[in-house]
Amino acid sequence: MGRLRDSIRLHDGLIYDRHAYGKAPGRDPELLIRSTEPPSPLELAGMESISMVDLEVFRHKMNSIVEEARDVYMSLSISEGIITGDMNATVFTPEGDPAVVATGIFFHSLLNYGPIKYVLEYYRDDPTVGLRDGDVYFFNDPTCGGVHTFDMFVFAPIFFEGELIGWAEVGGHQGECGSISPGGFSPTATTRWEEGLHVHALRIADNWELRRDILDFFLNSVRNPFVFASDLKARVATVQRIRDRVIREAERRGKEQVAGGLRKILSVTADLARQRLLQLNDGIYRNVMFNDGVGNDSGLVRVPTTVIKEGDSLTVLVQGVSPENNRGPQHSTWHLMKASMGVYLFTYFFRGLPANMGLFDPIEVLVEGPSIANCSADVAHGEGTTISAMLVQNVHVMGSKMLFGSEHRLGVSAPFARNVTLYIQAGTNSYGYRTANFSGAANAAGQGARFDLDGEHAAGFYWASFTDAGEVEESDMRLPTVTLARMIDKDFHGFGKFRGGTPLMEVSMAPQGGCQMTSRGGSDRVSHNSGLFGGYAGPPNPRFVIRGTNALEMLADSDPRLKFSQYALAKEQAIEGEYIFATSSAATEDFQAGDIFVYSISAGGGYGDVLEREPEAVLEDVRAEVLSAETARDVYHVVVDPHTDQVDQQATTAARAAERDERRERGKPFGEFIQGWLSQRPREDMLTYYGNWPEPRLESYDKPYWGQYE
Repeated sequence: MGRLRDSIRLHDGLIYDRHAYGKAPGRDPELLIRSTEPPSPLELAGMESISMVDLEVFRHKMNSIVEEARDVYMSLSISEGIITGDMNATVFTPEGDPAVVATGIFFHSLLNYGPIKYVLEYYRDDPTVGLRDGDVYFFNDPTCGGVHTFDMFVFAPIFFEGELIGWAEVGGHQGECGSISPGGFSPTATTRWEEGLHVHALRIADNWELRRDILDFFLNSVRNPFVFASDLKARVATVQRIRDRVIREAERRGKEQVAGGLRKILSVTADLARQRLLQLNDGIYRNVMFNDGVGNDSGLVRVPTTVIKEGDSLTVLVQGVSPENNRGPQHSTWHLMKASMGVYLFTYFFRGLPANMGLFDPIEVLVEGPSIANCSADVAHGEGTTISAMLVQNVHVMGSKMLFGSEHRLGVSAPFARNVTLYIQAGTNSYGYRTANFSGAANAAGQGARFDLDGEHAAGFYWASFTDAGEVEESDMRLPTVTLARMIDKDFHGFGKFRGGTPLMEVSMAPQGGCQMTSRGGSDRVSHNSGLFGGYAGPPNPRFVIRGTNALEMLADSDPRLKFSQYALAKEQAIEGEYIFATSSAATEDFQAGDIFVYSISAGGGYGDVLEREPEAVLEDVRAEVLSAETARDVYHVVVDPHTDQVDQQATTAARAAERDERRERGKPFGEFIQGWLSQRPREDMLTYYGNWPEPRLESYDKPYWGQYE
């Protein structure tokens, strides 16, 4: 280890490099913490025989296979999440490492190796299970390599001439899983036993035929058997397509080059990652993220992150985390924390490099546990992605600072929107079958501002590249709600020299027969969408519903006061009804016809000082109705001449100069600032789940900065 890495001091009595839970039937955490496996003799033979030029051709072919699988899976499915791209497709090496990953959700593929390695370790030579061509396995257990129980996956071995040359895998967000809340997200769950099915690795098909007894068990365990059966068959069909395509390549190249090619993709990618790291400045980087709730309860919890960049390696340390609270499902696992980082690393930090597990070879991951970030087995895990996303946001901020001084500055940006509030609506849809899922509007969050450009509006899903919000007319048929409007809203992004992107705002209504809705999320009052280098954070995103409205009557009368945007509904309140702004995580409730849901997946943070934004760009946003005239005046200090509707340059220069003078007046010497800063403390009721203040793991702490390094 290097000088900087050796300066890190870990807390005694806590664990960092493994899970906080141990081995159990169907679960071996030792398999989940392994790096990529050493090559087998078959892989070594293939690695030696395939040239670098041929490897590139082979990698392109494998990418085409998983991208085709992505399209096949989306086309065959009827779950809202899968149709709009909340899914993954992967080819694994024979030893179970993800080698080729489709666009969609990268991090699914990065953690789904657990069940495959479990089958290899425990079932392949077990006479009661075994491993044969045509086997298909199912899993969804978050303690075994899954995300949360409503993300479901299948995988199948790929045999050629009697030898295992790889694995095909596909999965995604199916929703309903038999938990205490329709649709899987259960904000009130305090143990995993309230979160429905937990399947570690179960063989569900022989010779590609689904077993009827197992299928019946699944369908009798969920609220939406029609959707479950349809999507499970779509998964099996998709992995069979992957398998057939890879077999065809083996017929051309031979088994050695396919198995060895997959392994060589990983080793070459790992070398490229190390070369990229060598181009960045060494140092210790640190960022801290807070959440303002734990499931149904309010209260602060903390996820700090330290990154040590030294030579060609990174150490990511999550230390000083709030303890487990047993009050809700916002608990993550070690492997989910690690895999989640792929969302940022693949898209921005290692921009341009192949997306696979090899990028993690130079990265050491240390996650303090037991804690909300590395929890024990029996707590609820359903919203573990809230915690792992806090790590991703931390790494995004630090990664941007690392990249800024390098030739890879194009990757510098404020974090992508993650002030998640998700509405999961349940009921009977227009086709007459029961469903429970969320709208494709979840795939249209705002992008963080970039170092040289504004963030894109409604750019995509936080976890998945290349997603789509879907068509409203089709969504209305599949979901038990009616969409009234979709739009890019006003004043709903982070401000800065370059502004963040605004999300797609969706307003929907409960149908004549009513429906149910569960909501989940975080950052009701504290933003997770940081600004960068002086940019404002994206705004918090609480739940907003209006009950008992007269909207149906107003629609029938074409009432001109009806404006279906969050900005207009909250500010003007033209619709009669009970306006409710509440915590984003709430248990399932019944809603009646005419009740309105106001929903978005949140906005990106800004980049740089608002006073450096070009006044014409501010005016353009006002004209595009993504910015109000009040905000242009009060935040950007841009004065618009009411007679010409143009920027008054002289008045704007004067207003900005006055604001800079006021900033100087408000400024303090560092010693005075830090003295006041250290004396601040949240209300006691907000620290119920936090741990010790300010350092959760230490009873007494008097250093001016948080961080346990020498």
